[in-house]
Amino acid sequence: MCLEDAVPLNEKENARKTIRKVLSEGTFSQKPVFVRINSMDTGLTLKDVEAVACKELDGFVYPMAYTPDDIKSFDAQLNLIEAHLGLTKGHFSIVVLVETPLAVLNAYAIAKASSRVIALLFGCEDYMAEMESRYSREEQSLFVPRSMIAMAARAAGVVPLDTPYVRVHDLEGLKRFATLGRDLGMAGMLVMSPRQIEVAHECYTPSQEEIEYATDVVQSAEAARKEGKGIVIVRDKFVSPPTLKQSTKLLNYSNAIKEFEEMRHTPST
Repeated sequence: MCLEDAVPLNEKENARKTIRKVLSEGTFSQKPVFVRINSMDTGLTLKDVEAVACKELDGFVYPMAYTPDDIKSFDAQLNLIEAHLGLTKGHFSIVVLVETPLAVLNAYAIAKASSRVIALLFGCEDYMAEMESRYSREEQSLFVPRSMIAMAARAAGVVPLDTPYVRVHDLEGLKRFATLGRDLGMAGMLVMSPRQIEVAHECYTPSQEEIEYATDVVQSAEAARKEGKGIVIVRDKFVSPPTLKQSTKLLNYSNAIKEFEEMRHTPST
């Protein structure tokens, strides 16, 4: 849910009330719910948080973070709000929007600034405006920040999420963009249109071939361990410890996707 760019200034209060009402009704009780709030420089952040904070909300998408201190300050504010609401400390998680060159350079430190941070989300529009860069068919101008954010998030142990693909009618372009994002280490991406969802899911979901190979690697490695063998060969390829680690992660990721899809299609009660 969004209280930021998608909501005109004169509609902010109505949007807050609507979100709070929807949350209190349990409409999304079976699904994780995050609210994108307005940035600190608008003076609206605390009003947003205080209006929608409740036990039914999982966390906030924090826009325009520049330094770790931004997140530390927000973390302290959430501590107070949780105490006021009688919620466990750390109830609210934070997804940080990385939208500026400074934020990209500080991405790792931002991710480590609070245990609440569960993901770094790249936002390309503000980044490109500050960089005075231009869009191109292959989005070369975004290659470096996408790589840096993915690397920072993985190093910090949080989830890297890619920027939306702004050409909403170009599904072939979206497929190339999402495939590259996954190759760079992104775990998923935002979409701007319902018609983009299927393509994004296809690109970020491990293929049956990948799952079968990863399964063979894990099972063969376990069998070798039980037999006291130190060398494992799968499909004529030597299985190194990093290969086993990557295969295990892929299977865990695939299972997590299945669980999420089941939850996503479960009607809320």
